[in-house]
Amino acid sequence: MRQLGLGLAMAAAGLAMALQTARADEELPIGVIAAQSGSFVSAGNTIVGAANLAAQQINDAGGIKVGDKTYKIKLYIRDNRTDVNVTIASARELVNDIGVKAIWGTETHDFSVSMAKITGPAKVLQFSGNSSLGAVLDDKAVAEDGWLHYAFQSEPQEWQRSGSTAKGVLSLLTPQLKSPPKHSVVFVGNDATGQYLSSHYVKALEAEGQKVDLVQYPPDTTDFSPLLTRIKGMKPDIVHFWYNGDSTLTAFPQALKLGVAPSYFLFGVDPGIYQERSLKANVPVTMSCVPVCWGSSPYPEVKQYFDKYFGLGAAKGPQSSVSLLYYDYFFWYAKALEKVGKIDDPDAVVAELLKSDYKGVVSPVPLVFNKHHQVTFATEVCMVEPNTSDKFKCAVEQPPAAPPPGDNGG
Repeated sequence: MRQLGLGLAMAAAGLAMALQTARADEELPIGVIAAQSGSFVSAGNTIVGAANLAAQQINDAGGIKVGDKTYKIKLYIRDNRTDVNVTIASARELVNDIGVKAIWGTETHDFSVSMAKITGPAKVLQFSGNSSLGAVLDDKAVAEDGWLHYAFQSEPQEWQRSGSTAKGVLSLLTPQLKSPPKHSVVFVGNDATGQYLSSHYVKALEAEGQKVDLVQYPPDTTDFSPLLTRIKGMKPDIVHFWYNGDSTLTAFPQALKLGVAPSYFLFGVDPGIYQERSLKANVPVTMSCVPVCWGSSPYPEVKQYFDKYFGLGAAKGPQSSVSLLYYDYFFWYAKALEKVGKIDDPDAVVAELLKSDYKGVVSPVPLVFNKHHQVTFATEVCMVEPNTSDKFKCAVEQPPAAPPPGDNGG
């Protein structure tokens, strides 16, 4: 009897261990590295919001069926504090200690390149909404033995985004000005991201016939008055506040008080935040979303998405639309895993992503990765009527077919 009892106990223990192992096998660990504090928090929070929503929807729908198992996503979210050293440490922890299968992030452009030096050798897929990856995503880097073979750029190439943005801004502003604009000043933070992005945007504006001056400010600037006064002396037709929406929302009101220019462009500032903050200007102001706006949705799918996104508790920020550079890719990745039939064959997953497409929220046209692991879709640009905070005219601009003169596309 004692032996029977011992046998039953051992069988029960074995069953418990088997069930525990099965439960562990059914967890799909996914990493998220984003700025939840620091100078780029308004963009960083969007990655976390998109990841939480996508993971919840996939899990609530039954999970990801891979082979004869069903996996539920478990997110491991790390705050990089807008610090590249913290980013690198977080990537090492997620890859080496947690054993994640893929990482989403970061939103800070040069940080993504640093992360890829960790994810690549470990064969961990990385999805980054950073156009600056285009500077290193080439034939050699994405080859099977290349250091970026497992990295995917979930944002259009910068010459494409800059080109569609410049075209949208000028097409909306030109009819509002006394004469066609000829002189633009690009006002941008002097960091690696600002330098890279503005280099393409300057070429895009020049291709549209603009004479362009570039004025840079230290990234932690709060009093922009001296630099704005200098810009006013240049007598520009348009001042383009480029790239960091948080800094722009500090600098733009100062520019209005100083009467710096007869028109403005605010990159990465959503009409929704412009309205919520009751911003007003007596001159025409344009703004763009990365890629489409939550405050003025061009597609029904986008409005439905943001209703769910904000409903889950995500903050309404100037760059909430950045979340759409990450959301669709969870479902595309899940689709690739199901097709491959394994979660531990990253090379097969890469191959499947490159030969498949995905129709999601961010674009009415299915997303496709090119041979350099990059996607293409349009940019939304809006103009607010002078002396109002809520009257917008918006246009969705398609990217140009080729880089402008002087832009090598990288």
